[in-house]
Amino acid sequence: MVQNKIRLRHIGQWELGELVDAQNEIFSDYIIPMKSSSSFFVDFLQSVGGKLENVIIALDGRKVVGYVNPVVDGPEVWIGGVGVVPGYRGKGIGTQLMLAAEEFSLAEGAKTSILEVIHGNEQAHRLYTTLGYQDTRAYVCAEGKPVQFVGYGDQPRRASMDDLREMHRKAYADTCWQRRKVCALETSARGSECYAVSSGFVLVRKVNTVGYIPYLGVVSDHRGEGTGTSLAKFALNRLHELGAYKAAVYNINEEPSVLRMLDKFDFAVTMKQVEMRKSLV
Repeated sequence: MVQNKIRLRHIGQWELGELVDAQNEIFSDYIIPMKSSSSFFVDFLQSVGGKLENVIIALDGRKVVGYVNPVVDGPEVWIGGVGVVPGYRGKGIGTQLMLAAEEFSLAEGAKTSILEVIHGNEQAHRLYTTLGYQDTRAYVCAEGKPVQFVGYGDQPRRASMDDLREMHRKAYADTCWQRRKVCALETSARGSECYAVSSGFVLVRKVNTVGYIPYLGVVSDHRGEGTGTSLAKFALNRLHELGAYKAAVYNINEEPSVLRMLDKFDFAVTMKQVEMRKSLV
């Protein structure tokens, strides 16, 4: 049996390249194929407050054949990636990795484990359900076109990082784990134009010809006042000015008000993720 040959342990700094090679094998046939690199993975870890030394790898001899990335933050752990290379799947390695991540996280003080799975990835969803995870909420990604608006409410001002941190705390407390981490906000802000009004903020970024809205937040006690719609108009107008031909927004709460706003701006949902949680105690 293959699992008798498999060893699990924490990664060594010198094995980052081997981990990335394994990731590229793992995600080559994913629902959304992805390509990683050492610098990309390190940047990702920093953006969510993770540590390379916490990553657990599965080894067949010296070959990395699977990994799991537990990101512990106080009483919570977020599983920021797990996978097994083709040819080693269906042999219980994914289950071993998940259980090892949970054991490590519990020892680090985590009481709840959180992860997201792409809607339609039934194999992964079955694994997590078997391990005791339950669906809690959903997030969507959407794409549309930048639009030129004549008016959009109050003129947003350039925002400082201190401004963003405070409003982010009030606006993103009840959203997906990755986006509510202030380190992820800070990473996005470094490559974006950052704007704010008194009750909300928005980040705008253009890469080549594609525009992104990495964050759009409204302080919780000011929702329903039209601030989100005004900021969305401003962001789409700004992306139009910058020459973007497409606009994308990722991991926003799937709730009626958000879906109505997406429909208002003719944005199409391109992906849905389901958040799952499990108590470790």
